[in-house]
Amino acid sequence: MGAIVTGLPGFEQGALRHRGRLDLISARQLWHTAARMSDDPLLGVQIGLQQDYRSIGVLAPLLWHCPSVKLALQHVTTFQTLISENGVFRYDQQWAHDAAPAVLRCRYEETPAPLVANPQQILSVVAGTIQYIRSLFDQQIIVLTLVLPKGVALDRRRLGDLFGLPVTVSGDRFGFDLDITHIDSPIAGCDETLYQLSLNYACQLLNAKQAGSEQLLRIRGYIANHGLAQAGLDSCARTLNLHPRNLQRQLAEQGASFRQLKEEVLKEVTIHELNLKASPEQIAARLGYSEASAFYRAFRSWFGVSPRQLTQHAYLSSQPQADL
Repeated sequence: MGAIVTGLPGFEQGALRHRGRLDLISARQLWHTAARMSDDPLLGVQIGLQQDYRSIGVLAPLLWHCPSVKLALQHVTTFQTLISENGVFRYDQQWAHDAAPAVLRCRYEETPAPLVANPQQILSVVAGTIQYIRSLFDQQIIVLTLVLPKGVALDRRRLGDLFGLPVTVSGDRFGFDLDITHIDSPIAGCDETLYQLSLNYACQLLNAKQAGSEQLLRIRGYIANHGLAQAGLDSCARTLNLHPRNLQRQLAEQGASFRQLKEEVLKEVTIHELNLKASPEQIAARLGYSEASAFYRAFRSWFGVSPRQLTQHAYLSSQPQADL
């Protein structure tokens, strides 16, 4: 199992024992590696279906004590980044006609990044979400259909059996459809006091996360525009009008370090350049390495393989990304 996390930040102390912040690219690397090593074509579903509503952390008591199902779904949209930064669900309501139920189309939209999400990762999110909808909302919201994107080869019959749902293929995203006929119904057993406490706590966490994310973005921007591999902590701190120790402390509060953020930026630029078919030597120069050999060593520490081996992996995008 240790091979799955080789080279990923935060896993240095042992297999599958993570500490600190796991960035988006590293999380996607983990899933691509796990999917490649697994002999289960529905690995993501198996993992997602093992989750319950407690896996969504602070959102569990908030949703449990919401006054109505409709408000609960709105909170899922508002606070979704507290669960995962890999992507979000987008909703599109189809109004009922005659005897047909009102349907809410839920489609998963992954966060744009140089490294695309593995389908198994998205399947795990969809499966986990369906699980907690069933656990939290009982029969007030009914999952009608599992939706797969066109062009993804998966065993629809086995998927239907695992989810207990019909499976359809439509569009370019994973998702599901919900019967929301009773979306305005109150949630049985909700407690107004616990709801307000949970809502206030979730708002505090979201505000803190957004403030921390903005600082991380500023630091990443400094790294990207000041030499990449040559960017330093001290000069970054001066630019932000901070003492280096204060900057280190702020990063530690976010579960990160300057070195980790720099590696994140370097990895993203590297994948971006590989998608554009740049050679390792060109990428090394772009990143600011004086010697290609230093880049090769760094590359293997990030991805666990050589540049040539990584270019053979199907998860590199076939479409050029926007300039970083």
